[in-house]
Amino acid sequence: MKRLLSRLLLFGIFIALPAQAGEAIKLTPGASTIFSLQENVTTGYSWRIDQAASQNLGILSISDGGQSRGRRGMMGSPGVRRWKIQALAPGHAEIVFVYQRPWEPAPVQTRSVEVEVTR
Repeated sequence: MKRLLSRLLLFGIFIALPAQAGEAIKLTPGASTIFSLQENVTTGYSWRIDQAASQNLGILSISDGGQSRGRRGMMGSPGVRRWKIQALAPGHAEIVFVYQRPWEPAPVQTRSVEVEVTR
């Protein structure tokens, strides 16, 4: 029973995450949301925000929520990287995430998230 309850709770947490790559996030000033992307740090790849490609980040506060690892004991299993995005002022922003190894010049994936902050 505990196992079923914990799985349902875990499933509910992932369902509650409103922001997925390619979708628009709508917030009011002071409101926040959690954005997540799947990553596999055991391969050297990780997600980061591309400051140069992103637009109008000044209307947002973005904090790294860390990475949860994949299944314990399963080398190479993916985890989830999370960011908390908080709206500071009205406007439109675009956050560009890149998935790459730190020593490689180009990302293997790019994800863009539009954020609309209205009163």
